[in-house]
Order: sequence, then structure tokens, then C-alpha cells
Amino acid sequence: MSTTTTQDPFRERIQHGPILCDGAMGTQLYSRGIAYDRCFEELNTSDPELIKTIHLEYIQAGAEIIETNTFGANRYRLLEHSLGDRVQEINRAGARIARDARDLSERPIFIAGNIGPLGVNLAPLGDVLPEQARAAFREQTEALLQAGVDLFMIETISDLAEMREAIGAVRDVTTLPIVAMMTFSEEASVASGEDPRTVARVMHDLGADIVGVNCALGPSSTLDIIQTMQEDTDVTIRVAAEPNAGLPRRVGNRFIYVSTPDYFADYTRRFVDANVCLIGGCCGTTPQHIAAMRKAIDECTPELHAENADVLNSQSQVLQLIQLNEYEKDETTPEQPNSKLAQLLHDGRFVVSVEMRPPRSVKYTRFVQNAAYLRDIGVDLINITDNAMARIRMNNIAAAQLIQQGTGLETIVHFTPRDRNLMAVQSDIIGAHALNIHNILAVTGDPPSHGDFPHATGIWDVDSIGLIAILNNLNQGMDGRGDKLAAASSFFIGCAATPTATDIDLDIERLHRKLEAGAQYIMTQPVYDPETFFHYFDLYKERFGPLHTPILVGLQPLHSYQQAEKFHNEVPGIVIPEHIRQRLHAAGEDSGRVGIEIALEMFEAVVPYIQGTYIMPLDRYTLIGDILPTIRERIQASIMVNE
Repeated sequence: MSTTTTQDPFRERIQHGPILCDGAMGTQLYSRGIAYDRCFEELNTSDPELIKTIHLEYIQAGAEIIETNTFGANRYRLLEHSLGDRVQEINRAGARIARDARDLSERPIFIAGNIGPLGVNLAPLGDVLPEQARAAFREQTEALLQAGVDLFMIETISDLAEMREAIGAVRDVTTLPIVAMMTFSEEASVASGEDPRTVARVMHDLGADIVGVNCALGPSSTLDIIQTMQEDTDVTIRVAAEPNAGLPRRVGNRFIYVSTPDYFADYTRRFVDANVCLIGGCCGTTPQHIAAMRKAIDECTPELHAENADVLNSQSQVLQLIQLNEYEKDETTPEQPNSKLAQLLHDGRFVVSVEMRPPRSVKYTRFVQNAAYLRDIGVDLINITDNAMARIRMNNIAAAQLIQQGTGLETIVHFTPRDRNLMAVQSDIIGAHALNIHNILAVTGDPPSHGDFPHATGIWDVDSIGLIAILNNLNQGMDGRGDKLAAASSFFIGCAATPTATDIDLDIERLHRKLEAGAQYIMTQPVYDPETFFHYFDLYKERFGPLHTPILVGLQPLHSYQQAEKFHNEVPGIVIPEHIRQRLHAAGEDSGRVGIEIALEMFEAVVPYIQGTYIMPLDRYTLIGDILPTIRERIQASIMVNE
């Protein structure tokens, strides 16, 4: 079926410059107190005024496209809420609400019928056959079409086979425009394995007017993938970008996104420069983000100037440099250390650990070789991430065992309850102990919705505080319920601290609770400004008294200005001061060397107040060889000064 229609208003509009879509619906509903596990689409019938209000806020912010609240309104996802027989009703209501909002605004707004993934695996991974998937997509398409949408927005699909059925279902019944966007990993592939160029070409050839990227990634990685999509010179492909507001941070029982409206405005200009046709926002974006993006587009394309471009001004807070009292050994430090890490800290020795990410496949030879290199240059321990950023890698307990057997180096295993229920948490921990893995860093974990498998379920029967309590119970010879076990474990329990936390009071409170639950050492998120480090721990002292727990400060040498901008604006827990980012910007091609200088300056400022460091090279292990001698020199200099 042809995808061109004479006098189609949307196709005519995109000939004249970038068009702005709205932002997240779910984020707005969640912020208004709607439970995350509720069926958001059912609100089309039970609370249509709420949905209309959100649409109007995005229109007021300057969006030219609003998406119907029908992302999960297919039969499979509605069945999860016992609503499988209401597909027609819910989709039609969603389109009607969007049209009502447009009428109230009296603006030339396009209504996009929003179609998300089915929420089930297609055969052979699952039981749903391709023809069944197409039937479900067609059912939703027909309901939206009958309710008067202007185009279709198919988004957040990570399996190209599923996208084939979705586009095919729409094209089976209409020639209306299609915007098709898939979700990619940081490694620039979709869950089914295809690269951006392949994905873009397939979606284009299937009949999509615009193809692109949405969800999972922030603006920086989204732009990289979009530019790769545009490399196909055989055809002209129009592209769309709807990134998340960075990666979410878990605060209590909520997820908070870190990318600001100003950051989105900056990347909007970059999207325009890259000839992105449709720009919008996904998870974590708000009307404030869309308003900032509207202003940026208007500045880049004054001929498309819109009526409303209100922007919220950011506020900054200046931290005062406050000195931290020196570390004193606490009586709770183990008298009979149960690991090399515990022994070193007990003896007052400075510890250097390096973070390694496990392999992404069953091949591990290079992984162990890299660990052996780190051992040979004098690293004390390796700490191993646990599917960080919700990106799938080898089980880190297995990876730790490979390193300990292959190199003799001791490991610190990051452990999250995100992917494990209470039974699996205790089972895996006991298994790690049997493999002589005693150092555990308890972390809550990044939400799976922004990783390789966004529809995976985050479990979180406990958070990091509950996990520490379980580990402490095991050390007392009890399980998580307090039942007596045949033998006690000897874990050395670590916890995380975030000196750059958005809600610093909450993070300090949680740190105190972690220590009360049984944590024996602290590892901080990467810190780039000594003032931030001192301020955080001074506040802890003011609130809870002197801190007598060993601290390992996180160091992450930056290699470019672009990396600094991405980390600062998209990664939870990382704050890189403006003067640091500008220093990297001014360094140009020399930014890698300057990034090392910045890390070493940070280290030198805090070394009298810490008992160790863990360095995050992001797989650049030769970097450790470059900086480790200087770190050792500065440790020695600090010892001599204190003596």
C-alpha cells in the first residue's frame, strides 16, 4: 500500500522544518499520585479530565503533536489488568480526549495514535505468533483510526520482528503517516540484535514515513544512533528522536530523572543541526522540557516560531568547603578480618580497587587477562558491577570467581536485589560465600525499564538497606527471617554514598541507616569536586556525629567534554561542575590528559580523609597503568605529612 497521500497536512508540515512532539504521559501521571502498577490507559474512561489536562499542558508548552494515552492499550497489555475486552473503548476514548484538548487550545495540533509494544515475546522466544501479533496491532489501529487520529506513532519496541508486525498492521488498514521508533541499548543495537542502519532501512521499507529512536537512552546516545541511521545514502530517511531525561535515580520508592530542561534544549539544537525531523521527549520529560525544546527550535528556525515558549530558569546552589575530621578506626572494624580488603583497612593500609564490567557473552579470556594486567601493575582488588545501568552482562558472581581463580586477586562484588526475590537474594549470597567471595557492595540497582530489556520486571523485595540487614543476619548465623543457620558467614559488607545526591538530606539519612543495618565500609559515587565531598560528610557529622567507617572515594577519569556533558546531564548520581566541563572543553584534543589531571587533583585533595579509592576506567584499563604510580606517590606523601 502506498504511504503517500495528496494534501496530507502532516506530511506537508514536515517538509518545512522540525516538528515538536510532546513529552512523557506516564511521568506526569505518576507525579500526580497515580500508582505505577495501575493501568494508565484505563484513565481514558475513568478520569478523562486528568488526561486532557496533561495534553493541554504539553500544548501550552509548545508541542505540535500530542500522543494519545494508548501506549499499552493493546489486548495483551490490557489483559494484565483484566481489561482485554475493552480495547476499542479505551483507544477511542484516548483519541477523543486528545481531540478535545486540541479543540480547547484552538491550535493546529496533530493527534498521534500511540502504539507501544505488546508486552509479550513473539515466537520462538514466546508463545505469540507473528500473525497473532499483527492482529492485536490491527485491532488497536482500527480503533484509533475510527476515532480520528492524524497519524500513528509506533514506539518503544525493541524487537525488529515485532516492529514489522506493528507497521504492517497499520499499513494494512490506512495510508496515514507512520512514525516508527525503536529502543536501543548503549551498544547501539536493539534487543533482537540489529544495528541502527539496518533498523532504519527496514522500518523505512516497510512504509514508515519517519523512523527513529525513543526511550531507554538519554539525548547524547540517542543523537549518536540517529546519526548512524542517516548514513544510508541509498534512500532519504527522515528521522525522529525522543530520548529519556537521562537515567532515573531511585529515591525512596520513586524514580527521579536527572536531565534538565536546559540540557534538553542544548541537545534539541544538536538534533536540529543533524536534520532530525521530529523531536520530542520520552520517560522523565515534562512540559518544562518541552517548553525549553520549543524555544530552542524557534531559535534555530525562526520561521517556525510558535506562540508559547515558556522556559523555567534553573537555580544553582554554591557549596562551602568544610573540612572533614580524619578517619579513626572503629571498634566495629573486624578484629579477625575475613578478607584481604577487611585486613588492609583494619591495618590502616590504603586500598586501590578498579571497577570491571563482566563480559557481555560467554567469552571471558580477555576479561581475565585485563584483571591479570591490573594485578601486575599493583591494584589491590577488583570490584565487579551487577548489570549496571540495567545492561545485561555475565553474572558477576561467576565473573568474580573467574578472576579470583585466574589471577589470585580478591574481588568486591556489587549485589542488587533488583533482579532477585528474597529467596534468590539469600540463595545467591550464600552461593557467593561458598565460592570464597566475601566482599559485597550492597546497591539498590538501576531500573530495568531503561536497560537492554525495558519490559523486564524489577523485583526489589528489599532495597540496599534491607540487603545489608540480610547480609548482617547471615554473619550472625541467621537467615533473613532470623531463623538459625548451621553456620555463620563472614561477609565484609559495603554500602554506597552519593555526595552529589539531589536530595542530600535523604541520602545522608539512608547512609546512616545502612551503617546501622551493618555496613562496614563506604564506596562513593564518582566525585569531581572536593568541596562536594567535604560538604556531604560534614553534614553527616553534624547530624549523626563523627563517622568512623572507612571510605573509598570513586574516581572516574573523563576523556572528553562530550562524555562529561553526558554523565552530568544523564547519569544519576554524577555531578560534574561547570568549571570542570569547561576545562575539558577548552582542552580540545588534549581532554584525555586533562581528565586524568582532574581526577588526580580530586584524589590529592581528599586523600588525607579516605582509606581507599576505586577507579572506574570504563574498560580503559591501560589508563590505570598511567595514573597508578601518581596515586601511590600521593598516598605516600599524605602518610609522610600526617607523620
